[in-house]
Amino acid sequence: MPPEAITLDQAMDRARRAQAAGELGRARALYEEILRFAPERADALSMLASIAFQEDRPDEAAALVDRAIAIYRRMLIGAPNNGGLRAALANLLLARDRGAEAEAVIARAVLPFNPVRASPEAFAARRREGRARGLPGMVVNALPKSASESIWNKLANGLGIAQGHITLGLFPDCLVVPHRARDLARGGMAAKEHLPPTAHNLEALARAGLDRIVVHVRDPRQATLSWAHFLEGDVRKRLLAPLWRKTSPEASFFRQPFERQLDWHIDHYLPVALRFIESWVEVAEAQPHGLRVKLLDFETFKTDPDAYFDAFLDFYGIDRALYRRDAEAETVHLRAGRIDEWREALSANQAARAWARIPSALAERFAWKP
Repeated sequence: MPPEAITLDQAMDRARRAQAAGELGRARALYEEILRFAPERADALSMLASIAFQEDRPDEAAALVDRAIAIYRRMLIGAPNNGGLRAALANLLLARDRGAEAEAVIARAVLPFNPVRASPEAFAARRREGRARGLPGMVVNALPKSASESIWNKLANGLGIAQGHITLGLFPDCLVVPHRARDLARGGMAAKEHLPPTAHNLEALARAGLDRIVVHVRDPRQATLSWAHFLEGDVRKRLLAPLWRKTSPEASFFRQPFERQLDWHIDHYLPVALRFIESWVEVAEAQPHGLRVKLLDFETFKTDPDAYFDAFLDFYGIDRALYRRDAEAETVHLRAGRIDEWREALSANQAARAWARIPSALAERFAWKP
């Protein structure tokens, strides 16, 4: 019987499914076969790079990403208005820590929202209804692993509004798409992001007419512990996540005991999380472009959720009566939901090293204790 004939797109789908299942050898062979027939398939090169990072071949992986970037740039010459190409290129540039180039690429991108937890029809209906009730476009901007996904779901369902994202990239390199920010400003929806306050992001929000943002934080020691538990599964689920080296270590990392993994996170992830919080505190005080920042925290959400959502609604000038507190909402990525699990999980030495990294001004502001 002759071998089955499939299209290149079908082959890509099979390769991605194999990669997601952890069958890296099979996925690699499929990507390589695709490139034998279509050497300009930048998406196959990107996936091969992800596998190379997972298999501890960082130089090869970086070279594959750079080849994919070059191909996307050539493709954009012939299709400058292709938003999907711009998004793919910007994501790879961000992963290679080339933020300024990514900003230039995404400035012209016209990218519609990808509806979250709703069909396109339901998404559009929720936006229309939210706008009709005068509900503004809102941003829940959060430190990862702080229950932000569940908070976002609760807010959206309680108000009956749509959900979508205005950024590309992964933490800590999320980049605002100006077109999406302008669309969000029309109201009727909420975006959940992990965006840093870069000059590009702040200017994009301001130019879109988004004059306020909620920044949601958590004790960074607990957030770091939760990230450590989350990371391995997340790398497998998000196939391009291994390209983000600031938060995704080499594959051999996962063969270490969890206690040793925590050491890496304290030395590498915790400083990234702290810089995210510290930089947003600075923005809250300086209010560049007139941007107002409301700092909320997981601890309040956990101990007094009504007070948390009241503060959110008041900040956006929304009548509390419009919010249905009993609305059902999916709880997502909330592994344990504890405030101070880190006290049990970290060794005395690890807890001391983590505490030593936390600036005293931040600790005082958010009442974090040693």
